[in-house]
Amino acid sequence: MQQEKPGINEYVYAPAMVDFVTSANAYCHFLENLQEVTGRVFIERSVTLLAKVYAGILMTGETEPGIGSNAEQTVTEQDWSVIYRRISMLLGAHNDYLLPAGEQDFDRSDLVTHTIAEDLADIYQELKDFTTSYARGLEELMNDAAWEVKERFGEHWGRKLLAALAALHELLVEGTDPDEETRGEL
Repeated sequence: MQQEKPGINEYVYAPAMVDFVTSANAYCHFLENLQEVTGRVFIERSVTLLAKVYAGILMTGETEPGIGSNAEQTVTEQDWSVIYRRISMLLGAHNDYLLPAGEQDFDRSDLVTHTIAEDLADIYQELKDFTTSYARGLEELMNDAAWEVKERFGEHWGRKLLAALAALHELLVEGTDPDEETRGEL
């Protein structure tokens, strides 16, 4: 019988990790079930869920990869596209936002247009892949999935979350209702 790596059990089942997994699952579930959601409700709920995901991952602490396996990529291009299109439709003209050009941007002009839909679909892909691996219940795989999602959080999806959250915050406090504007155009 193999000895378990000390600390993995405590890490993957720690209350902070369970809270993060719960928040990540809630975010993914929400984006998978947007059929009856209005634009305004989408904005309100997204702000809440993204804030919980961000706070949750910060509370999880650090770990090291155990078996070195990458999280299984379960989100297909088609899955990603469905999420992207639905968010784009919900936000309409409010999907775009501007950010200063960064190192990773090909266009080094002063401002670069980003979309909330793309950022949220990218975050969905990261979190869905993580929660799918975590749900398998194999502690070393759960640990490695947690390590990988935290690495990618630092590399890119954390910044995307904050940028999209800031854009959604503006829509929230301005009282933007994309559905109302669409009805006005009819």
